[in-house]
Amino acid sequence: MMKYVTRLSLVIAAWLALPAVSHADPTTFRIGGDGKSRATFVSDAPLETMTGKTSKVTGTLTVDPIDITKTTGKFKVPVKSIRTGSDLRDEHLQGDGWLDAKKNPFIHFEISEVVLGKRGNKELKRGKDTKVEVKGKFTAHGVTQYVTAKGTVNWSGEAIQIKASFPYNLTDHEISVPSIVRLKVANVMTASVDLRGGAK
Repeated sequence: MMKYVTRLSLVIAAWLALPAVSHADPTTFRIGGDGKSRATFVSDAPLETMTGKTSKVTGTLTVDPIDITKTTGKFKVPVKSIRTGSDLRDEHLQGDGWLDAKKNPFIHFEISEVVLGKRGNKELKRGKDTKVEVKGKFTAHGVTQYVTAKGTVNWSGEAIQIKASFPYNLTDHEISVPSIVRLKVANVMTASVDLRGGAK
């Protein structure tokens, strides 16, 4: 009888402990505002590799740790915050011939869908990287296109980190590269993000 009571007590204790581990509620994380999140834009042209960087990424991300396919989120980057290492090049980048910061002050990304591979797991594990494929709407120069980003998510309960990257075409966003700089500026660029957020 004593063995049965002990075994029953262990089963009940284990059952009571499950909600704390396996039933975390959806959480909204605030991205940016502390300089820890970054976005990078790379042009790898035949004669030159140009990299634009900014730590002014802001947004929100709502994640259900039990089912990450329900994830939603929006992020933005001020065009004027992007730095390439050359003041003159930054001025050209922000001008009306390129990103036109006056008319389109932000670059946006909105999550549409999170896709898992055949062996993917919908549930996030604390402190472990989970591979994801994120489909979303990317808006630059006021033009929106659908893109697919590949990366990882690392969730600790109160904090989250997302690393992802995707290619995009300047011409798809109605940005034409003048012939004089076509060997120095690639039409296909790569956007990468390292987003870190804390629970709101």
